[in-house]
Amino acid sequence: MADDPKGPNAFVTEAYSLKDKESILSFYRKWADDYDRKMESLGYRSPRDIAALLADHLEDREAAVLDLGCGTGLTGHEVAGRGFTQIDGIDISGEMVAVARSRGFYRRLLVGDLNQPLPIPDNAYDAAISSGTFTHGHVGPEPLPEILRVLKPGGLLACTIHFDLWHNRGFDAMLARLMSDGHFRCEALSEGPYYEGSDNEGWFCVYRKLPDGNPAPG
Repeated sequence: MADDPKGPNAFVTEAYSLKDKESILSFYRKWADDYDRKMESLGYRSPRDIAALLADHLEDREAAVLDLGCGTGLTGHEVAGRGFTQIDGIDISGEMVAVARSRGFYRRLLVGDLNQPLPIPDNAYDAAISSGTFTHGHVGPEPLPEILRVLKPGGLLACTIHFDLWHNRGFDAMLARLMSDGHFRCEALSEGPYYEGSDNEGWFCVYRKLPDGNPAPG
């Protein structure tokens, strides 16, 4: 079925092949209304697993959590289901954000590009979470310093990073630099599948911003 352009894997293949902002916007505009149904049919488990990992490392259920690349709210739903009540989200697709808003558990939602400076003050969040954003055709490691900036000292980043991007796009080098410079500490790093019944596809990570972890301006 992987070679069938109308088969169940064609959706993921198309998502992974996106090349630029316009193709991303077009893809999610087309799929916004059916995205949740499609991902459920594929057995998408990554949002559940990364939300569970965040919950294991963050006891305060009133902590302010930013859902990066929130899409229609699949990850936010899992975070809310674990008792967190202060959840904001940001996504590049206005159509996906509209679906997320209809779900009712987000405190605030923004339409924005993670590859640009975030319209968010310094030290605003206790945690940031992301599932399926750091992957083929989407977002590389470049936003990590901005994400670090909006986290409070001691704040957590829980995210998935696709294996293929870890070295080839420089996530390993960027994270190593942020850790060696005293900005981040790795709290958890494990392999896991993104879909039920599939092979491990990415890293499931938790990083903590250190007390003096703000990156230098510019």
